[in-house]
Amino acid sequence: MMKLFSRYGAKSQGVPALAAPALRRLGQAMTMPRKPAESNLKKDSKKTFRDLLSRLEIPINASTPDQIESEHIRDHGQFLARQERWDELEELIRTHDQNRATTATGTPLSELMLFGARSDVVRAAEHALLHGRPAEGADFFSGIEALELLLEDYPNSYPMALVVAHMHIDIGWAWRGAAAKDDIRDANREAFQAHFDRAADILKAYCPKQHFSPALSAARCALLPGAAQPLNTLCAEFESLIELDPLNPRHMRALGNYLLPRWYGDYGQLDLQARRIAAQTYDIWGAGAYAWVWFDALLVDPIGLETLEVEYFIDGVTDALKRRGDQHSANLMAAHLYRSWQHARSHHDRDGLRKDLPLALRGGFDMVVRDHLREIHPLIWGHAEIGFENTSRVISKERLSAKGRDVALQAVAMPFMAGLQAGQTVQFSPDGITQINP
Repeated sequence: MMKLFSRYGAKSQGVPALAAPALRRLGQAMTMPRKPAESNLKKDSKKTFRDLLSRLEIPINASTPDQIESEHIRDHGQFLARQERWDELEELIRTHDQNRATTATGTPLSELMLFGARSDVVRAAEHALLHGRPAEGADFFSGIEALELLLEDYPNSYPMALVVAHMHIDIGWAWRGAAAKDDIRDANREAFQAHFDRAADILKAYCPKQHFSPALSAARCALLPGAAQPLNTLCAEFESLIELDPLNPRHMRALGNYLLPRWYGDYGQLDLQARRIAAQTYDIWGAGAYAWVWFDALLVDPIGLETLEVEYFIDGVTDALKRRGDQHSANLMAAHLYRSWQHARSHHDRDGLRKDLPLALRGGFDMVVRDHLREIHPLIWGHAEIGFENTSRVISKERLSAKGRDVALQAVAMPFMAGLQAGQTVQFSPDGITQINP
């Protein structure tokens, strides 16, 4: 038997302990050694991961504490808006924003409150656009007007301005569609532009630095797709946001996505900006920002792998997990590296252009699984398969979770396949990985 301990002591989040303690298994393995018959070993060596899953013992956490907390905060924002308890809602948004309060995985609480507060109006608008008519009993035009009136009741409130501005941004995207494409009908493009222009008018009175507000800075970044020349200000706006909230990697991930050729940049600019942000945040993230800026971009457009400095990227993954060793981050990185490796092995193993990619990405994936991963979060793996894009809205959470579970189990089994086929049992726990010989 061999014990592989986690270097960074990653802890499981809210998952019950496995039924059989590792020490009891250790005692059984030592006192009752047995060698499988040669015929059985040969038989097992031909089995796939599906045949061997009973020997891969890893907790599957389909409903993490972070997901539960996020839903609670969104629901609370929605409840306060429905009850028109605007003073309380404003105070909570401002407090969360000023304190940089987040869920355990880094989602800003202010962002969740803002989403909940506008969700009824936005969903009514999306329903009307999708079906050509409002939902029964819904009048989303009056909902828009009601939120607009908040600006008169709270003329100097940036939290209320954010609620109304984000409402317009969301409805603008509903008109346009979230994909980066140019073949949009004129009427849809005009409606998109009108809502983004209105959001820009609302927010122009509030300077993010003067209010020390990441939420305001993030909203300015969200307005960039409505600008005539977004690239002129994109990097400066995101650098300001990252300066205000450097501990949150979500801003870096959004920057990288917008620097893809399908949006406003190219792979060279993306790589340069990833290096700039990594240098600016080195005291906080080490090389981690290089990995975060490339993160979503590679999932959406894996052609970027041809530009990526893969060794630097793996260093960034390692540094990011040293600083944020929770299981959410471990699942993010493992799912990302697995998907990138799958792309690289199918496109670069034989073409001779980047033969270093598959081996490096596989090595990084194995490192994350062995040193950091202690439980599977299926939704993360499901989202990774579709690139963390907004298209996930059309897929039910249950289907996405089931897909993610299957992909994750297949991926996590791969570093241990030889042992599993030899009859080993591989057990994951918060303290590390135990490989028990037959």
